[in-house]
Amino acid sequence: MKISILFLLVLVFFKTSATSVTRDTTISGTWDLQGKVLHISAKIKGKGTIKNALIEANPFIQIFEPSIKLEGCRAREFSAMWYGASPQNPDNSAALLQSIHTCINSMPLFIPKGVYKFSQSLKIYVLDHNRYVGASIHIYGEGGIWNDGTVLHYTGNDFALGGQYLKGAEIDHLTLTGNFHSPSVNGSAYYSIPFSDYNDPTTGQNLAGIVIDYDGSKNKGGSTAVQLHDLNVGNFAIDYEISPNGVTSNADIILMENIRCGDARLGISSGQAQEKGNVIRGLYSWGRIHTIFATNMYGKHQAGNYTIDGGNIAGMPIRLIYNPESGWFPTHISNLYCESLGSIGTITAGDSKNKLPTSISNCVFDFAYTSIAGRQVLFTSNSPFIKFSNCLFRYYGRYSDTLHFKGIATFDNCSFSGPVTGNAGSVYIP
Repeated sequence: MKISILFLLVLVFFKTSATSVTRDTTISGTWDLQGKVLHISAKIKGKGTIKNALIEANPFIQIFEPSIKLEGCRAREFSAMWYGASPQNPDNSAALLQSIHTCINSMPLFIPKGVYKFSQSLKIYVLDHNRYVGASIHIYGEGGIWNDGTVLHYTGNDFALGGQYLKGAEIDHLTLTGNFHSPSVNGSAYYSIPFSDYNDPTTGQNLAGIVIDYDGSKNKGGSTAVQLHDLNVGNFAIDYEISPNGVTSNADIILMENIRCGDARLGISSGQAQEKGNVIRGLYSWGRIHTIFATNMYGKHQAGNYTIDGGNIAGMPIRLIYNPESGWFPTHISNLYCESLGSIGTITAGDSKNKLPTSISNCVFDFAYTSIAGRQVLFTSNSPFIKFSNCLFRYYGRYSDTLHFKGIATFDNCSFSGPVTGNAGSVYIP
């Protein structure tokens, strides 16, 4: 008899450790599942709160109305479709924002394949007594740099996706697009456009794709250990923007891996000197873009510490880099293959007290022909501490065209397709 009672109690426990919602259900007040599994195959409506549930559901259906709140809930992956995000919606801002803030510091957010339009900036943050505290999240889709998959199309005029005081966040396998269109002129008229004039009059000059630390009004510190990988971001004035607020420090130990820059005014923007230990590995750009990587254009106008390793720059890039380091931290570039390039750009390293050892190694620079781009200054520099090693500078197949440089640098085991002018005082190491 005692054994039968014990068996019955165990059976009751297992039967009640999970709850199922199989038909549309309206709730009000608070429904505390106390850690139980909640299987959902219908829609939960009303103005209630679900607490402490382990949620299991088909990731491709809506199971919550936006009025339903979740507290202390977990899921192996939380689908943005659960709050009603859908490629059929004209605006997914509310569903995406609610999904993000449900998942911060709790569970990963999955956005299924499809094109999702949205008009409001998707902001990742946590406020405590009007101060930002650490926000961690993993947002991912079903795409990457080689296919569209999950596409977030931003129709607003600010930034598409941003995080403030992120600590250990990860964003991957997404495509983000905006409405910025690069100038359509060609030839030397295109390659001669100044950065300030490379605009789309229908969008703002600060329209950005992914932004880290956009707000400087509440904290002095910024993000740490953010991973951005397998991303395709394009049709923004700035595709990836770090520390544009001009106040916060940090934004350090950021890993950007397998990322693509689409049509843009600026691919990657660095905003201040505390951006140290940041790595860009696998950088690709095949569109119409003015500058691939730049410091000192937005934010505190200081140079951070970046390592750029590997990638392919093609299409119609006007300038690879704008990097006046001004005595802060050096930049190191390696293993890039660049073609149809207007110019390498500008690197000025150090000040009267600091001589920054900036390195560019194992790179190929194939410049756009002068018959296409006009006569360009291919590189501007100011110090022998800016060192090129094992690099190839060329007008591909043109062995008599002059390469026009400006300033001083060191060239170690480098090759030039033709004569070089404008770099008197440079050091050549065979």
